[in-house]
Amino acid sequence: MSSRFVRRRAALVALAVAAAATLSACAPEMTSRPYAASDGIDVTVGALRGGNLLVLTAAEGDPGTVLGSLTNTGEAAITAQVGSPDAPVTVQIEPGATALLGPDHVEVAIASVPAPPGALTTIMVASDVDGSATVDVPVLDGTLEAYASLVPTP
Repeated sequence: MSSRFVRRRAALVALAVAAAATLSACAPEMTSRPYAASDGIDVTVGALRGGNLLVLTAAEGDPGTVLGSLTNTGEAAITAQVGSPDAPVTVQIEPGATALLGPDHVEVAIASVPAPPGALTTIMVASDVDGSATVDVPVLDGTLEAYASLVPTP
């Protein structure tokens, strides 16, 4: 091979490496951004973190149940409230602990869900230390197999 060919090839390789490095620097690193990785919504109220929150119901106006979790990321116990703003459920959560919400865990019932499956409804998440937040969460039914046995019956 001629030295001219080798130099040209080396220049092309260097150009390709530089282009790849430049393009990869422009792409955001998605794994470092927090996001709700499942069907529900996440919310943070001080040291209280609500994860994957959603409401299950068979139909609009039927009873519902809140699924998800509440985690205390702080160093003191929290008295949390979650559920319908007019009838929340109180949960005591120790530092570093997580309370699972659902029929087999902490039951957070909603007497009558004001939205149909596929829409959003508002729930409240509150901490006795850091205040409260209302959040719009998805309303799902038993269409997905994972939720079929958890939907309350009217």
